[in-house]
Parts: sequence; C-alpha cells; structure tokens
Amino acid sequence: MTHPPTTDILTHGSDRPRRLSRRGLAALIALALAVAGGLTAWRLRPAPAPPFTGSDLQGVYAGMVRSDGTNDASVIDPRRVAAEPGTVTPAACEPLFEASVLNRPPPGALDGVGTFWALRPSAVSLFSYRFAGAAGAGRELARLAGALSACGGTRVSVTGRLTADGELAAVRRDRVQLAYVLTARDGTKLAVHVLAFSNTVSWQYRYEPVPGPYDPLVAQNVMDSLADQMRAVQQLHRRVHRGAAATGLRRR
Repeated sequence: MTHPPTTDILTHGSDRPRRLSRRGLAALIALALAVAGGLTAWRLRPAPAPPFTGSDLQGVYAGMVRSDGTNDASVIDPRRVAAEPGTVTPAACEPLFEASVLNRPPPGALDGVGTFWALRPSAVSLFSYRFAGAAGAGRELARLAGALSACGGTRVSVTGRLTADGELAAVRRDRVQLAYVLTARDGTKLAVHVLAFSNTVSWQYRYEPVPGPYDPLVAQNVMDSLADQMRAVQQLHRRVHRGAAATGLRRR
C-alpha cells in the first residue's frame, strides 16, 4: 500500500498574530520622531556660502580703511604684477616671502585686492588673492605651513629691495592662520600674517625697522577685522543669492 507524498512544514512559535509591547511601540515612535527631526534639520540647514567673487573681495577691502577713514585699495592682476628681484636662503623657505617681499603671486591665484599703509617708520601691506575654490586656497596655506615647519627656528637670509638675515620664528600656526617673523641683527623685522578664508588667502606684511621684540597683537587685530569683513560680505552674498533664487521661482 502506497501513501501519498507529504510535505514537511516547519513551524516556530505560535501562529497567533503578534502585538507590539508598549516598550517596543514607544521605541518605534521615538525612532520615527528622530528621523523626522533629522530630515527637518537637514532641510533647514544653512546653505554653504558661495565662493568669493572678484567684486566680493573688492567689497571686503572697501571696509578696510585707515585710521583717517580713507582707503586706497586696488585690484591685483597676477599677470601684470612686477615681481621683485631677490632670493631667499635656504631655498625651502622662499614660499614664506614669495608673495610679500618678492611680490610674486601664489600659484593658481585668479586675481586679488590689496592696500597699503605707510606708518612711519613702519610699513604695512595687506592683500588677498582669490582662488578657483576653497581647495586651491587650502593647498596654498598647506604649502606655506610646510615651509614654516621646515624653516621655523633656523637662520634665513632675504635679499632684494628689503634685506634681512636672522632667525625665523613662528608666531602662530593653526588650520586657517599662520604668522612668522624674521628678525635681523639690527632689529629690523619682516613679519608676515596669513589667513585662509573660503577660496581666498590673505597676507599682512609688516616691515618694522625698530628695535625690540615683535608684538603680534596689532597685526592680529587687523587679521581679525579682515575676517569679520569677509564674513559680513559672505552673509550679504548669501542673502542676495537666496533672494535671486526666490524671485526666479516666483517667476516660474
């Protein structure tokens, strides 16, 4: 006698429908609320600031006035900049004085804006170069940081229109700012402060032929003021950009 074929059925637990426990239901609700809150925060997050345009940078320098309320900022065209003859020894330290003492635009710079203060007996230059993007500005700061790491605490000689021979000391070094000073034997100081902001890199170059140690406080205040100006122009650019986008949507 043959038996019809059978099929094995594996069962596990009860076949009655399950209900979520109160604890499981509360956890599910909390998870849903967290996801909804995350999506809302993502939608409301501030849009990244657009890179500086040439006119943005000119707007920044329009606010960088001297104590007498005047301003003589000018646009810098890297193709028309007349580089100063001179040398820096050791050669590895040349990037640190390239844009300042030697007046050579940094590689990859599109354009820039600069101004100058004659503060007898000192002289101060402040200028910013604009790059295609924040990555280009970051590479320039990294190049300078590498040179400062190699040259800090060593004897450096700069020859040219301005000359100095002495020990190079780092004053500040972090992810967005560098500062260093070369003090010659006669007390003459070549001090440079560098700031990377968005797609720009700015230099403040101070020539101080006066004895005594270098005090970076005044120079740092200038860089802080420049950063404040850049933030203000950046926020204005963002508002204008949002307004133009909203107008375009309404027209559609």
